[in-house]
Amino acid sequence: MPRVTSWEAGTHAGGSHLDGGLSAFYRIARNTVFDAHSLAGDVLVTSKQNGGQARSAGVTATLDWTPATGLRLGVDVGAYRIVLDTPDIAGPIRQDGVAGYLNARAAYSNAHDDLALDAHAQSAGLVPLGRTGPTGSVNITWKHAFGKALGLTVNANDLFDGSKRSYRTDTRTFRQAGFDHFVARRVWIGIVRKFE
Repeated sequence: MPRVTSWEAGTHAGGSHLDGGLSAFYRIARNTVFDAHSLAGDVLVTSKQNGGQARSAGVTATLDWTPATGLRLGVDVGAYRIVLDTPDIAGPIRQDGVAGYLNARAAYSNAHDDLALDAHAQSAGLVPLGRTGPTGSVNITWKHAFGKALGLTVNANDLFDGSKRSYRTDTRTFRQAGFDHFVARRVWIGIVRKFE
């Protein structure tokens, strides 16, 4: 069974227009699950096993700002270093690298309109015996009220089609490369009618 030990320390401060926090963490995961590769004659067999170990250390920060009435801005960022030790058919493999993420958001509202934007970016990262590529997405929602009972809603998801993620497995006995592409780009337009 996987076991995780985590230490974290942080601080937070807030005011009338600004709110933020900063934290640092260190985690150790033991007996983690990984894809194990073995040979049965001429057949490559891939199975799930326990026995890997992961260590990570990093910092995260969040900031929310309200510069004017109806306008809100915010950002979350994180950067961390990870070390993976994974058993393999030809002996243990150690990987280490740095990764990070960024989440940004903005919202504006007035008497008739609500506009919200959020953007997400994830750097390339490590997985046991391999790597994954970066991903990102940008989403927008706009709501307009024509009156008390009638409104328009427009949702646009993953505007730049950034959900495609590459992956690579690279061991002494097995190599594989490819990508997953779940097309999430969507535009939804709806008319909302309230009955009272």
